[in-house]
Amino acid sequence: MRETAPMRLVATILIALAVVPVASAGVRIVAPFPPERYALEGAIGLAVPGAGPTVTRDAAFRTLVTGLVESSLLGGPPAAPAKLRIGDPTPPEILVTLPPPGTTPNDQRYPIAILDPARVGVLTSDSTRIVGLVSLADVANGTLRTVVADDPTGVLRRLDARIDRNESIRLPLTVVLAIVAVLTAVIAPRHAPRVFLLALAANLWLAGWWLVAILVGAALLAPLGVACFALLATYLVVLGLDPEAVALSPFGPSQAGRFYGVSNLLATMLLVPALLGAARPGRLGLGVAAVALIAVGGNRFGADGGGLLVLLAGYGVLTVRLREIRVTVRVVGVLATAIVVLALVLVGLDSMLGVSSHVTDTVGDGPLAILNAIWDRLELSVRRTVSAAGPALVVAVGLATLLAIATRRTRGPVTDALLAALAVSLVVNDTPGDVIGVGAAAAFVVWRWETGSPGKHPAALDTLRAMRRSTTALAALLAAVALAAAGCTGGEEVDATPETVIGEIPTETGGGSDELPALSLTGDATAGADVFATQGCGGCHTLSAAGAAGNVGPNLDDSKPSYELAVTRVTVGQGGMPAFGEKLEAQQIADVSQYIVTSTGG
Repeated sequence: MRETAPMRLVATILIALAVVPVASAGVRIVAPFPPERYALEGAIGLAVPGAGPTVTRDAAFRTLVTGLVESSLLGGPPAAPAKLRIGDPTPPEILVTLPPPGTTPNDQRYPIAILDPARVGVLTSDSTRIVGLVSLADVANGTLRTVVADDPTGVLRRLDARIDRNESIRLPLTVVLAIVAVLTAVIAPRHAPRVFLLALAANLWLAGWWLVAILVGAALLAPLGVACFALLATYLVVLGLDPEAVALSPFGPSQAGRFYGVSNLLATMLLVPALLGAARPGRLGLGVAAVALIAVGGNRFGADGGGLLVLLAGYGVLTVRLREIRVTVRVVGVLATAIVVLALVLVGLDSMLGVSSHVTDTVGDGPLAILNAIWDRLELSVRRTVSAAGPALVVAVGLATLLAIATRRTRGPVTDALLAALAVSLVVNDTPGDVIGVGAAAAFVVWRWETGSPGKHPAALDTLRAMRRSTTALAALLAAVALAAAGCTGGEEVDATPETVIGEIPTETGGGSDELPALSLTGDATAGADVFATQGCGGCHTLSAAGAAGNVGPNLDDSKPSYELAVTRVTVGQGGMPAFGEKLEAQQIADVSQYIVTSTGG
């Protein structure tokens, strides 16, 4: 049954009141399991193994024991002292699953459970702020919480389906938005900004259909400045009271490293109402700017430090242009300094109020940490751009469009402010395809709105008069597509035992077979070498004969397993090692076991 907005609000309040600290916990790595197996024995959830487009088993294991997360494009989490000991018997026990051997797309979530009948429910954490979803880093960092739920399995099933659906429709919806906005800017430039307002309104479907209906009505009928303020104020309220409505929206975070708040894509879309509304004279303009800064940059809300800098840069340029201040080197320097200082003040204020996020953590680590974060984002931007032909083409076309607009002699103050904001966004954010692709469409829309509409002052464009039928049809189509695609729809802290992880993972996996047909066969060591290589065994184990230096599982050169032990481990698995009994034929298991024994003298 679809949840109503009041029900979601009540649930959010109950969750906030349900947080109670508990003691430490032991961690055991097991084979993948259906979450419903432990739904009555404790708290269950879905864990994201890492950040970036891909993930390896080794990187996921490092994240699990160190609590560190780093994009796969930057090499994954670095080696660091472990915060927990795998297999520690301290209750309650945490069961964790890892990705399969080798490199896999980081688009899957893996089951995790805390076995404690007194705490039946669904897992969450402060790093995700999503009921049912956690990061593997939360285990080592001791930030897991449980939330009471009537149907924990159903919560996870709906959550998993919604994340998968958003991932599949995000790009098509973004393309539809860009095309409709550009076509509207060509046909009826006066109404083109409202296409972005309609898309942003539809994106809040999970907060309530009635709320979307009100925002759509405002986007179509209210003066533009009022419509911008209403939209941004609504995002502020929803981010504060029901953050999942934005986190699990089509234009929200990808849930592959960034979980809550405002994504780079959404922050770029919000630039349109944030800058157009701020250009209104008087208190309305100031109100729009204030609401936008809090909604995007506040750690209780959008928690986007890069987006905060982007908005401040846009507002700085907008102020200079509206006040007709002559641009000099000194003015640029003062403006840049003021933007940085104001951003630090706002982040510091959030921190003083007891609010923490990755933004306050980075700023709190000092200037060097900030510079390192910016450098990492620049490197990520380059790697994402050159990773495939699609992103490279989007960036190339978008940059050409932005350059063409920037070199036009006739440009309004909002256009210049948007161009400056996008330039800063390319430096502080790490998804150039989103920033440039949607940003180019937004810049074209704003440029046409300022130069292709009747009237010399933006105030002349405030009131929406009779719209052309074609424009109305395009806007309605966009709203219908976004609405259809969006679909319908207490806590306890657990600290892992802070001890050093050692060598192998000496625990048993759940499940497995007692039948070992390979024991009755004679293995071929030569054929086993191929099995060892093709199954990615070297990613977890050290074996000199194979040139393997994995450090997730046991060092085979040192342990020198017997043939029977090798067959048993390969067939039914143990600890972090998955069972290959159903994946490999019995002869292949015999071959690889014989290869290990022959190579190590076991």
